[in-house]
Amino acid sequence: MTTISKETLTELGTEEETLEDYDPYKHRTITKPNSTFGTFIHVMKGAMGVGILSMPFAIRNGGLIFGVIGTFLLGMLYSHCVHLLVDTAYKICKRDRVPMLSFAQTVDRACALGSPKLRPMGKILKNIVDYFLMIPKTSMIYMVFIGSTIHDVINARTDLDWDVRIYIVLAAIPAIGITQVREIKYLVPFSAIATTLIFANVVISLYYIFKEPLSFDDRDLFPTIDSLTSFLGAAYFAFDATSLIFPVSNQMKHPQYYLGCPGIVNVNNLCLAILYCFIGVVGYLRYGDKIQGSITLNFPQEENLAMVIQILSAVAILFSIGIFFYVPMETIWRRIHKRVPQKWHIATQTLIRLLFLVGIVGIACGVPDIGIFIGIMGAVFNPILALWLPIIVDTIYRWPSDFGWMKWRLVKNGLMAVFGMFLLITGTISSVEDIIDFYK
Repeated sequence: MTTISKETLTELGTEEETLEDYDPYKHRTITKPNSTFGTFIHVMKGAMGVGILSMPFAIRNGGLIFGVIGTFLLGMLYSHCVHLLVDTAYKICKRDRVPMLSFAQTVDRACALGSPKLRPMGKILKNIVDYFLMIPKTSMIYMVFIGSTIHDVINARTDLDWDVRIYIVLAAIPAIGITQVREIKYLVPFSAIATTLIFANVVISLYYIFKEPLSFDDRDLFPTIDSLTSFLGAAYFAFDATSLIFPVSNQMKHPQYYLGCPGIVNVNNLCLAILYCFIGVVGYLRYGDKIQGSITLNFPQEENLAMVIQILSAVAILFSIGIFFYVPMETIWRRIHKRVPQKWHIATQTLIRLLFLVGIVGIACGVPDIGIFIGIMGAVFNPILALWLPIIVDTIYRWPSDFGWMKWRLVKNGLMAVFGMFLLITGTISSVEDIIDFYK
């Protein structure tokens, strides 16, 4: 019989304790980590863009009472989904003893560690995540917004009568340089400038909103059945920055501050909910049913201050494109870089980014209406990427017994999934009808 010495037992105990206490955050090696404040700026800018300018339009569809309550609830729902994803990724990293995982890797590993019957779903869901992340939906919306804004500024002050599609193409010229920035750390200045300009935009917007008395006449308090879906899609879109969750959190110098209480995610979404509700309510009270997809489009075109706010908003959104280009480009490059010789890496990345921008401009020119675009993205992409996938990851990883008392977590995830199905079906129908009406 083999005798184990006291020293050996001590070493084994120490090794077992080390395995249990493995902290992925302490084992991350990041060449150019992002600060906590820089991360907060990215997260704030990731959500606050066209979203805040479209909130009066969303509140019009949701009504004053339901719109405000719904905005806070949607903000809480989005925060919860972010926690589900990042917390599950942390648990998997701790279990597998790896420092970090991407969105797609988290989905794949959650399935691999779950029920044997669900393991084949891992590769399928991993590919779905990658393909969804490759779709630059926010960049498309931004190009439409920039083109529409420039169109209104120039056509109102000159004899030109150019179509909005021409301005979308012209806006792509400066976007070429911004979309070639490849390090997320170097995009922080762009996000900071964009956030500052957006806040300046909000201040000037408030001047126009309060320039005349606000009116409660003929303002809806609750949505109709037809307008409910538009509100839910637009409001949830205003919070959504799902594609940035892992790229931003994985590049943090102190990732432990991303979740938790208060945490970057919670503070960010609370601030956004308060700001969105305020801008949305006063904007709707000021313009009523005349409110457009972006409130800046309601301002008098002949006034110089209105021109300034429109230019500021266009520049802010232009500077925001880089951060939303980062995720699809990183996803594509991760899948193909091994097939490209090392000496062609820089040239290939440059060409891919350029071709991707051309594709974005082409799609934006196809449906150059900001309200329709936000409705499509909010109704089709958000329920899948920002709602269903976090639910699926959490449910599969916890299966079959880690759902708490009376399986309340499973019931909660089921209700969230039903809500996501409602958004997807009704939102898709509504968006298709809007596109048909647009071309009529």
